[in-house]
Amino acid sequence: MLLRDFHKEDGGIIAGWLRTEEELYKWSADRYNKFPLSGDDINDNYAQQLETGRFFPLTAVDDGGDVAGHFIIRYPRDDDDSSVRFGFVIVNPELRGKGYGKEMLRLGITYVQEHLHAERIDLGVFDNNESARHCYEAVGFRKYGERECVMSIGIWRCTDMELFIDREVSAETKLETERLLLRRFRDSDAEDVYRYASDPDVGSIAGWPPHQNVTESLDVIRNVLNGKEAYAICLKEDGKAIGAIELKLNGHTDMTERDDECEMGYWLGKPFWGRGIMPEAVREMLRHAFEDLGMQKVWIGYYEGNTKSKRVQEKCGFKYQWTSENLDVPLMHETRTGHVSLMTKEDWEMMGNDPMDRSC
Repeated sequence: MLLRDFHKEDGGIIAGWLRTEEELYKWSADRYNKFPLSGDDINDNYAQQLETGRFFPLTAVDDGGDVAGHFIIRYPRDDDDSSVRFGFVIVNPELRGKGYGKEMLRLGITYVQEHLHAERIDLGVFDNNESARHCYEAVGFRKYGERECVMSIGIWRCTDMELFIDREVSAETKLETERLLLRRFRDSDAEDVYRYASDPDVGSIAGWPPHQNVTESLDVIRNVLNGKEAYAICLKEDGKAIGAIELKLNGHTDMTERDDECEMGYWLGKPFWGRGIMPEAVREMLRHAFEDLGMQKVWIGYYEGNTKSKRVQEKCGFKYQWTSENLDVPLMHETRTGHVSLMTKEDWEMMGNDPMDRSC
């Protein structure tokens, strides 16, 4: 899916999705107050607002170029560029329930980050549109208010929702390999993180319990995966988060007290195990650590029994240093045996550092 500017011919397609008067109000509120709606009605409404330069109608198209969804972005206030509002968010009825809405919203959030540079997005959803509310929550929107909307069809309850954009994400560092994109985490990654972090086989062996819901995953994104050098592991083909990798800098690791040393940690969703993805990400993070950040040493560890992590570390060139018994694992309320390894810049330089090499 991709976003493009709204075209006049899109109007008739979108109007055709509004099959009843209730659907018209559910998706467009009182923007039109007319049913049935025509493509010309949409085009005429947009033409007036486009002249302001503060109104952006966008259309989502699928891989075949067919119109799959639509929404508008506008600045609610002429004197404030810090906040924008999403409206008339609608997906082709034949595609609903298949993830198209969430994907379109994520693209919209990225559009705001890259083109409008606002710090906040808000929107409204009626209480009788529960599926839309769940969709908004899945990409990071959270309730901040309620109100009653008086319309010709009746008085409906509306929930106002908002999403705050991390400005560091807007200007984020992006690292790339042959197959992967490593980027900063976003609130909109919460559903994907939950999909994989809820698997007990993923986190438990690394020292943290499975996530219980999307809200918990969002909290982890905001408060755990928010380090300066924490990255979402994404396949280039769709850009969705499938794991995490981080360089924990001095002050955020107990393995070093030096500014030119750091600790690496990572996890990967189970469906992607055994495909060489984690070694590929590790090699790129090592390059980033030594070439971009000026690190001299990168430390790494794993708990006894985590043979997959041990194998990744060994094949990527980390050298064993020591073993510690009875390490406290607070999130699991237990103690474990931990093993620590090290990669020095000198050892890394001797390895050749071909970014396309998947031998590890």
